Amino acid sequence: MTKNNALYLDELKYKLENYESELPGIEAQLRLSPPYRENYDLEEIKKTNPRIAAVMILLYENEEGEIEFPVTLRHTYEGVHSNQFSLPGGAFEPEDINLSYTALRETVEELGVEEDNIEIIGQLTELYIPPSNFLVYPFIALHHGSPEFLPDDNEVAEIVPLNLEAFMAAQPITFERKFSEYLVDIPGYELGEDAYIWGATAMILSEFGALMEKL
Repeated sequence: MTKNNALYLDELKYKLENYESELPGIEAQLRLSPPYRENYDLEEIKKTNPRIAAVMILLYENEEGEIEFPVTLRHTYEGVHSNQFSLPGGAFEPEDINLSYTALRETVEELGVEEDNIEIIGQLTELYIPPSNFLVYPFIALHHGSPEFLPDDNEVAEIVPLNLEAFMAAQPITFERKFSEYLVDIPGYELGEDAYIWGATAMILSEFGALMEKL
């Protein structure tokens, strides 16, 4: 990373838009896979007509000139992803022109940012999420200028900005979660006291980190 983060953001855009090598893919994703997760053949999964969604890693420069991207904390509700950290995004709708627009639309809705300030510059490997039967397509985008987040209170309990340089330097950790009365060691990224990014979001970010290392 250069000393001038604004220049680095421009360089990062150029490198991502011109990246032609193979993505890190499932190998990088599996580094942060929960131990109970089965292996899935994406082509076979696509034949079963899963639900489709898209999420976004939204890179921007904060007021101190550092590069960040946000994750959101879901509300507590009756569902498999309750009270989890996730990337902004959501389900594909019939009126969406493509999956990148799904990621853009949902990010704008959840974060309250301006659509015109967002530029999509890359895409990661799709990932199947068994508990909700979603096949998720992750996109990488830039926000031009420092965003002012106005989160949708119905969908987002909290927005947590992650420093890109700190994320790249961080080592995944293992923590315990209780499933069906059994304690399971789960890999993830630690955000604070008893706060972790894990599951599909951690798997997506694992591939993102691996891609960043290749640029």
